Amino acid sequence: MSTTRTNCETRTRGSAGGSSLSLQVLPSGDHQPRGTRAPHSRMGWRRATVLIGIQLLMIVHVVQWLWTGTTITPVEPSESMEATKHGVITVGGVFFAVALLSTALLGRWFCGWGCHVVMLQDFCGYLMKRAGIRPRLFRSRLLLWMPLALAVYMFLWPVIYRLAIAPYTRPDLEWPGFSTRFVTSDFWATFPGWLVGVPFLLVCGFAAVYLLGAKGYCTYGCPYGGFFAPLDELSPVRIRVSDACTQCGHCTAVCTSNVRVHEEVRDYRMVVDQGCMKCLDCVSACPEQALRVGFGTPAFLAKPVGAAPPSRKWDLTWNEEIALALVAAGSFFAVRGAIGVPLLFASGIAICATYLAWMLWKIASARDVRVHRWQLKRDGRTGAAGVAAAFLSVAALTGVAAVGAVNGMLAIADFGADRVVVSPQVVFNGRGTLAEPDTRARAVRGIEQYERALGLAAMLHLDGLVRSRVDDRIAWLEAVDGRFADAEKRLRACAERDGMSQDLAIGITRMMRGGGDVGGAVAFAGGLWEANPSWGFLREEAVGILIDSDDYDSALAIARKGVELSPGDFVARRRLAAILVDSVRRDYAAEGLAMLDALVAERPDEATLQLGRAAGLKTMGRYDECEQALRKGIELAPDDWRMHQALGDFLMSIDRQKEAGPIMKKAGDLRVKALRK
Repeated sequence: MSTTRTNCETRTRGSAGGSSLSLQVLPSGDHQPRGTRAPHSRMGWRRATVLIGIQLLMIVHVVQWLWTGTTITPVEPSESMEATKHGVITVGGVFFAVALLSTALLGRWFCGWGCHVVMLQDFCGYLMKRAGIRPRLFRSRLLLWMPLALAVYMFLWPVIYRLAIAPYTRPDLEWPGFSTRFVTSDFWATFPGWLVGVPFLLVCGFAAVYLLGAKGYCTYGCPYGGFFAPLDELSPVRIRVSDACTQCGHCTAVCTSNVRVHEEVRDYRMVVDQGCMKCLDCVSACPEQALRVGFGTPAFLAKPVGAAPPSRKWDLTWNEEIALALVAAGSFFAVRGAIGVPLLFASGIAICATYLAWMLWKIASARDVRVHRWQLKRDGRTGAAGVAAAFLSVAALTGVAAVGAVNGMLAIADFGADRVVVSPQVVFNGRGTLAEPDTRARAVRGIEQYERALGLAAMLHLDGLVRSRVDDRIAWLEAVDGRFADAEKRLRACAERDGMSQDLAIGITRMMRGGGDVGGAVAFAGGLWEANPSWGFLREEAVGILIDSDDYDSALAIARKGVELSPGDFVARRRLAAILVDSVRRDYAAEGLAMLDALVAERPDEATLQLGRAAGLKTMGRYDECEQALRKGIELAPDDWRMHQALGDFLMSIDRQKEAGPIMKKAGDLRVKALRK
């Protein structure tokens, strides 16, 4: 007898080319040994109830935000990136830290009982089971490292970059210090829309489960699992076995975490596989009640019962492992980034593309290939199912490569555009002042690079995914080159295609002002803002233009209306107060000072409020209090050059030049440092 291993199953072939399969023969009669009944888990419905309850809590969270306008920041592990990147601790960051600590103590329970993606995979697996499909785990050695690599990329790379690389490449990059943000008014800012959400469900749910196994995404694509899995090794809480075990295999049959439970407990007297998510299906299905959850030796100290550790079975040779690892990395970076594919979705696409590449290779090289109920190839002949599978695989991989080509061209264009460094105040001053010739030349090259990328995207029918973002970048470069009319036309076309947004309205306003139509810019911004009072940044844009044009009365009128329409808007109240204290009229200054005192009571740590108070106090002739306000501002923001500049100017104005000198010097040093950033 010779054995031929294919990509999806092992067939036992006889000398005549037929096949034979050994089956267990059960005794005749009414007697049936214990352990031979069909395996069934009683934990499935309990876990489903818990997971559905978590989804309902998530829905309540969203409804509460929609109802009140503010809520706690998302309880989502990815929010932890704010802490490693910017030092901002959020509710999601605290939640992830607690989940990691509990995993080290209790094992990988969160994945099995608290993750919405696990619920998605379980639901997809349930539907497939009802359809008679039982996905088989794809077993790869190198691909198992992908979750850890993604976790390092998400959470540790920003720290590594800041500590080990930035000192040599960006010596001015400073750590901002830790801060907290537990409440937000823009809950959905970090979540994708339907155009990404629905494909994510299909790829990371149905496709990943069908191709890679019941927990295929958890095993090969989840960055959180990259930390949960190794921490599980430390946990003393494990699935353990008693001497009552008969090795019936029911535990393995019901396990949806792809763990070979009966082999684990045979070889180690407990489950040591990092993939175990403590679902407890195996415990509930054991006919001998031989399995339990118990404390004892953690997995990293476990020793095999036999003389030698048991060997694991893999589907790939080492050459295939290396080749497919490159496919996974290439697929991930091909779809990640420029077209807005989130990291979790990109990892799902990458692992599915990797499987398709492997299946395509097996169809080309193996003699017998079978996927689930489909016989793709038999005795070296590719059937209709194999041709269809090969065609779909080629189409999918070609699509990934096409997206990668567009992403690559956009990355090159972005690199060129980022080298166009010029202040918006120079570009949009409305006085006809142009950027330096070399800056304009770089802007023109950037426009050409973006246009080529858009051409390729249009040819591949991908321009809809990138058009809005690219048009925004091109409009900025056109403005740098002094082509304000072209830039305005481009942004208005975006508004007609995608709908007017506050960002587009601000962009069009700036293009109109840069082209010299100051009155038209103010009228455009003011009209849209009155129709959309929540567009506070657009209101600020109009007010700023009027102040720069010395039209104080019009700016004050818009600022007052902003507070009237949105009395709780902090930014609107701060703007009105700033305009009032800058007035030479003492009654206006007194009104603005009273508003600023109220704002300081709300946000005592905001340094810019002290600048406004100082202006009002100076107008009122209260010089001692003015100096105190400025020194308080420096205390709150010691690295803000504006605070030092304001104090130096004030001291100069009251003939205290000797004290002002060192302060003015420090303001200059801080300003240069800020410009370098």
